[in-house]
Amino acid sequence: MSDPAFHLRQTALGLERLAGLMRAQQWREPDAYALHPAQRALLELLGEDKRGWRVGELAQRLGVSAASASDTIAALQARELVRRERDPDDGRAVRVHPSRRGLAWLRRSRARGGLGERLLATLAPDELAGFSRSLQLLILQAQREGLATGLRTCAGCEFFRPFEGGGDAPHYCALVGAPFGDAQLRVDCAEYRPRAADARAGALDAVAARFRAGAADTEKTTRRGPAPPRTHSAAAE
Repeated sequence: MSDPAFHLRQTALGLERLAGLMRAQQWREPDAYALHPAQRALLELLGEDKRGWRVGELAQRLGVSAASASDTIAALQARELVRRERDPDDGRAVRVHPSRRGLAWLRRSRARGGLGERLLATLAPDELAGFSRSLQLLILQAQREGLATGLRTCAGCEFFRPFEGGGDAPHYCALVGAPFGDAQLRVDCAEYRPRAADARAGALDAVAARFRAGAADTEKTTRRGPAPPRTHSAAAE
């Protein structure tokens, strides 16, 4: 007889071990690429926005204290990978930017790819799609528990409508008014807008339920053949 608690423990252990392996691998990179995982995460974040980031914004997005973010910035600055500039909107504040050397580091690092990308590349397209959906649900639950607040996922966004369509583009983004597929699901989207606080819990429950139902329908469709596409419903908004 299967033991659900045992299954949960083993799966959680696998995730923890794999995450630890990927963090350790970052330290085994050549000297030009080796960075502490916290430094790598912060530099990757800096590379997303040309306007730069304030220390408090970085801390919030990374889920760390302002003091910890400041220490990480100082370590990156010592390696000449970041620079600080006065905020043009507030002369009392400072924004952090990647330096030319930092941008070059990001280009080389992304071109090489990380261990996570190499491992995920071994999955078949349908396996990777299922993993992407599961990842959205895991992050969604972490956000409901007050964790991962800095991640701007599709599942937590007010514009996201999961499984509103059919075929290879079952999801719908109300911001751009276009359908998209599992391959376009984002863990961090610049256009992300969190759902209103008064409707958040119920809305997140609805998103999770629809995600699971849609995934089940996708598995049935794969076995039985394509089903007619569903039209976008305003009621889902």
